[in-house]
Amino acid sequence: MKHISAVTFDLWDTLIQEYPGNTEKVSTIRVDRIWRVLNDRGMIHSRSEVERAYVKTFDFLQLTWSKTRDIPVKDHILFMLTSIDSNLAGRLAKQDLTLIEKIYSEGILEHPPRLLPGAKEALKSVRSKDYRMGLISNTGRTPGSMLRVVMDKLGILEYFDTTTFSDEALVRKPNVLAFNLTLQRLRAVPKAAVHIGDDLEKDVIGAKKAGMRAIHYDPGDENPSKEADARISSLNRALDKIEDF
Repeated sequence: MKHISAVTFDLWDTLIQEYPGNTEKVSTIRVDRIWRVLNDRGMIHSRSEVERAYVKTFDFLQLTWSKTRDIPVKDHILFMLTSIDSNLAGRLAKQDLTLIEKIYSEGILEHPPRLLPGAKEALKSVRSKDYRMGLISNTGRTPGSMLRVVMDKLGILEYFDTTTFSDEALVRKPNVLAFNLTLQRLRAVPKAAVHIGDDLEKDVIGAKKAGMRAIHYDPGDENPSKEADARISSLNRALDKIEDF
């Protein structure tokens, strides 16, 4: 009889990873295009003003994230525009705000992340054993709605019964609410679920606090971990470890 009924995965640096330099390239796309929209609408601001507001927005996000909370991308945009000019958002038409949010959200599609070695095979093998599967991911600038598009293009979205992104759940790992929400959707109890991720605090300690088993994915090491129930250096060992529980 299986002791585990549900398996959840982290996304970034567990299943996918940024190519070096992509973050900067996507930031440039966002700043350039938002600046052009503003100037096309007669809101004359320098590119450096827009860039400073973009950086200031990230500082605000990091403060929010440090409290294991999150906000929707729409609020990223409002904070950024207000940082340029306190009245700017109110002077833009609704369709202009929608366009700016679209630019901000979709930048990743021009410089998408790569699938990590063995990720798809690991998901396929876990799915083949009829485990219920979920994804629990903290987001950065790119919202969960767009990360689902990325996952679909990479051929991994189909393996998940549910996907939990922090900008939608409004909480971030290691907050146990992120894990609890996902388990509720999977109709699984914590003691019958295992989470797999690369981050010791956010994935391993967060999952353990939620009452789950935790597998630490660490490509550089497979020695026993005091915090995790198991550690793997390769994703192709995930199923074996799950079935050991």
